Amino acid sequence: MEHERCEACGFDGAAYDDAGLLAAVRDLGPRWRALLASAGPELRLRPSPEVWSAIEYAAHSRDITALHGFGVEPVLPDIAADELIQSAAATYADADPEQVVDALEREANRLARLADDAGPGEWSRGLTIGVERMEVRRLLEHALHDSLHHVGDVERGLISLQG
Repeated sequence: MEHERCEACGFDGAAYDDAGLLAAVRDLGPRWRALLASAGPELRLRPSPEVWSAIEYAAHSRDITALHGFGVEPVLPDIAADELIQSAAATYADADPEQVVDALEREANRLARLADDAGPGEWSRGLTIGVERMEVRRLLEHALHDSLHHVGDVERGLISLQG
């Protein structure tokens, strides 16, 4: 399996063993909670017009984490992911931060629990999106990477706003 890697943020899925990957996914809620608590009045401010605010990135991470859970479950619901994400994104700026982080934490824990319950021996299952096959481990790595990448985006945005 090819691991998730990102030159921009330095993420490397190969750096996580199975238990460490599940623990890191479970840590997403507390990490986002602390980050949003530090945002202060800049929570809803965009550092620039084309860059999301802290709350928008957190809400996006909540939804992406939830969507990755569907790939770990044995039965997939009928969803149009692109349409769902675009529709949800319109509400991100006005989202309640406590509700966003509570849901993100719940979805991250659900994702980790589903993968843990299946066991690494079953992680070869997953889903195919278009022509790309994503096994459970890759789904976990991608969900973690997406969220951590946006944690970095928010940290940089807050520094520029609070600086």
